[in-house]
Amino acid sequence: MTDVRSYLSYFQNIARQHKDIKDFYIMDLNEPLQALRGNMQFPALIMNTLTGNFMAPNYDNTLDETSGSFLILGQLQNIDDFSGEMLMFQQMKQIGQAIISRMNYDLMKCEPRATKAIIGFKIDSVSYQMIDGIFDNCFGFLFSYRFISSVDLSYNALQWDENKPFDEGFRY
Repeated sequence: MTDVRSYLSYFQNIARQHKDIKDFYIMDLNEPLQALRGNMQFPALIMNTLTGNFMAPNYDNTLDETSGSFLILGQLQNIDDFSGEMLMFQQMKQIGQAIISRMNYDLMKCEPRATKAIIGFKIDSVSYQMIDGIFDNCFGFLFSYRFISSVDLSYNALQWDENKPFDEGFRY
């Protein structure tokens, strides 16, 4: 099961270590929008929310399928700079590919932070798409991926107070 804190910390460290990435945000939409009004630096790595589902085809081996994604964005100073946009797209795709490559590398060498953050990541689950004209003349790529890991959904009686009666009425 993906450890959410490890996942976000892992990508924050990727942003810090990559020589071209200048900023890191988590996709609470207000955070990057506020930064755009202030001092957002580009290229920026912006993490999107995690989504997932449990799979239990035979009820004895439950899997957690998690989907994640990130945006890698650059900003152009001049609107309608077509050649600049094409160059920006190419640069942002290269940075995104470098991140995917790093994820794969870290898992292959069993890097402890990666095994907590992105356990079950498979390179063939990666997809990407161009993103243009968002925020304030920003261009880049959205990279999406999945990872699958085992999850223990066994009932733990210590987490429950069974002595409290089950209330049939809804109160608000």
